[in-house]
This record gives sequence, C-alpha cells and structure tokens, in this order.
Amino acid sequence: MKLKLIGIIMLISTILFSIELVDADRVINLKRSKLDSYEKVELTTQRNKDGEEKSDNWIGVKLTDILQEYRISNYDKLCFISSDNYLVRVSKEDILNKEVILALVRNGNTLNDKHIRLVIPEIRDMFWIQDISTIKTEFISDIPFPHTIYFAESILLNTQIRDELPPFVRVIGYTFPEIMAQAFPFLKDEVLVVGKDGVKHSLDYEKYLKRAVLIKNGDSFDLKSPDMPAGMWIKDLAYIQIFDVAVIFQSHFTSLVKVNSILNWNSFPAEVILHFGEKAEKQNSTAKFNTGNWSKAEWLEW
Repeated sequence: MKLKLIGIIMLISTILFSIELVDADRVINLKRSKLDSYEKVELTTQRNKDGEEKSDNWIGVKLTDILQEYRISNYDKLCFISSDNYLVRVSKEDILNKEVILALVRNGNTLNDKHIRLVIPEIRDMFWIQDISTIKTEFISDIPFPHTIYFAESILLNTQIRDELPPFVRVIGYTFPEIMAQAFPFLKDEVLVVGKDGVKHSLDYEKYLKRAVLIKNGDSFDLKSPDMPAGMWIKDLAYIQIFDVAVIFQSHFTSLVKVNSILNWNSFPAEVILHFGEKAEKQNSTAKFNTGNWSKAEWLEW
C-alpha cells in the first residue's frame, strides 16, 4: 500500500511539473514530457570538488533547441530561478557559444523533476542550478557609473558590532540594513553585491537582502541572508551598489583600478575627490590605496 501511495505521489508530481519559460508577456510551460521529446545530447564534465577531481556524464536537451522552437532571440541574458529562490543569470553570449543543456540524466541515472539541472561545462558549477521553476528573458539594465563611493571600513568603525545576528548563531557582525543605511538614503530596488572573487548578484532588496547580515570572517565579512539559498551567499563581500552610489571594502583592493577590473565601469575619470572629516583633497584615480590619505578617506566623489 505504501509503495502504491509513493507511486501515485510521484505520478501526480510528474503531471504537475513544468518549468515556466517567460519571454516578455508570454509564458510557456515546459512539461517533462516536452523536455523528453527533444533530441538529446551527451557531454562530460570535470570539476574539482573539495580537492577531488570529479567526472560526470550528462545527457540532456540543448537550451538553444528550446529557444529556437519558441523563437526566443530578443534578450541579453536568461535568469534561472529555482523553487527555493536560488537565482543565476547567464549571458546570451554564453547561451549561444557554450555547451548549455538542461540535464535529464546523470551518470546513467534519470534525474527526477526536482533535479533537472542546468549544466554549462565552461562555467563554474555554482551556476548549475537545479530544481528550476522559471527561466525568463532579461535585458541588461546598465548599472550607472558610481559618482559617489563610501568606504566600508569607515562605516564599520562608526557602528557597534553585534554578537547576535539571528537566525545565525555563534557569529558576530552587522545587519546589512544598518550598515547600508549610512550610505544609501533609500534601501530598495535592485542591489548589486560583489565578492572579492568577482561573484556578482543583482538582488531585489525586499526579497533577498532586507534580513541579510554581514558576518565577520577573519579580516573580512561574508554576506548571508535567511531569504537567500546558501549557494547565493557572498564570501568576502567587496562591493555594493544601488543606482549611482556604492560602498567598497577597501581592504580587498589595491586601487580603484582593481575595482574597475571587476566592475568594468563605462567611465573612469582621471581624478577623484577624497573626503575625510571636514577636509577634502584631489587624488589621482589610479593611485594605490596604501599611499596618501586613502586610508583616512570616508568617501569619494568623481
């Protein structure tokens, strides 16, 4: 009886399962039977997981075959969202020029609906999202050049560190809102958060960051939130931007040139004005942070 019940539940789950493919105002429901109907491709991936080389064989559907069938070509990137709100974005260039599949079989084992997985061998596996609920087309909303940048170190010096950051236990640090409110008059809309390693997320403040915290990790801080899947947490938080105002953790960079190498700003004026206390002075934008008054600066403007 128990086996019958499990079988019925699995059957219902399969019938109800679908991935929403959202293109502008059009919503296409990709059921498992539809995915199974496409021509299959096979590929092998090599990854280093916890110090061990891991090899996997995948069989799945080329994402471009799905997009081609539904004539989806007008987009800059695709946003993949899981049922627990894990989110990744993949550029159109990568979609068209790399091997991108929705994997249905792994190492000879058919994946259940929840474990259907995006696999892109040439991209880090943190982007290989599974349990996909939605795929939607997006256009690049160019992040404006930051005309004002605050230094996180100065903000932290003026903020009392906390030894309780619920729901996280046995940690110390700060809440994201109390730190960011000192730089951003309005905490809302899309927030760009960037790690020292260049990992970037553009996240809706209300949905992902309202309850986020900065947890001290040695000389650095990790961004975590109970509203974000753990795989999206940012280790060694280095940069935050809302519209044209930013906060940088100066300790992660040697100069603004290094910041620009991660952000690819569309402008880079030759000089900045550093502000510290009631004083201000001009500095060359390419100067090293360990020279002059950079370490004393509270904020800068271009």
